[in-house]
Amino acid sequence: EEFKLESPSTFMFTVSGDSMVDAGIFEGDIVIIRRNNNPRSGEIVLANVDGEYTLKIFRKKGNEIYLEPANDNYEIIRAQSSLEIFGVVCGLTRKF
Repeated sequence: EEFKLESPSTFMFTVSGDSMVDAGIFEGDIVIIRRNNNPRSGEIVLANVDGEYTLKIFRKKGNEIYLEPANDNYEIIRAQSSLEIFGVVCGLTRKF
């Protein structure tokens, strides 16, 4: 799910899964995404990789680009056919 927060350049996304727990992002959290398709290495991004949405740490080393989870139970993701970066996490909210 996504909807506009203040402008088309910012939206919210509800997290599912536990691949980012070591970054303090948990299932059910709502992350605030700032549209940006040119992130810096180390930023947390919302991406579509080979047709699936994922929230991961963007890594770029030379010409190599991959997405890194913040949970040792998950593998690094390298796109097989397509990688689209929607934006960078700029905030988070959690319901109690």
